[in-house]
Amino acid sequence: MGDPKATSLRSLPPGCRFYPSEEQLLCCYLSNKNDADPAQSGGYDLIRELDLYDHDPFDLPDSACYSYGHAGRKRHWFCYTVRVLKERRAKTGYWRRKGRDRDVVGRGGKAVLGRRTSFVFYLGNSPNTAVRTDWVLYQYAQVDHVKVLFFP
Repeated sequence: MGDPKATSLRSLPPGCRFYPSEEQLLCCYLSNKNDADPAQSGGYDLIRELDLYDHDPFDLPDSACYSYGHAGRKRHWFCYTVRVLKERRAKTGYWRRKGRDRDVVGRGGKAVLGRRTSFVFYLGNSPNTAVRTDWVLYQYAQVDHVKVLFFP
């Protein structure tokens, strides 16, 4: 059998859900992906690497999905991507930045752990004809690292 810490959604015990805080995303999950040797970090590998721009948000694979809410009707997707493009295009549309970047601070509000950027998905290729959707993506990045966590 594989590494017991390399857990997937289907192996979470009944009654458990994966809904980490921003601090946990940056300190536990993203920092483990950024370590030179993640096996030595002792962290859980619940968030898979995925090339986000190969998928439209409504076609994201189930392997990156975590259900929650009554009967699992609501869903969140968590994925890492190494490739961060200036132009965030998907198959049938694009992700457009929404608002300002926001610092994510640790407990006590003194240390900046990383940065969160929000994006909204638009169907279409031209800003003049594109249609805004309800899909929102939160991009988390540590201050001094290249890898980025996307949370649509």
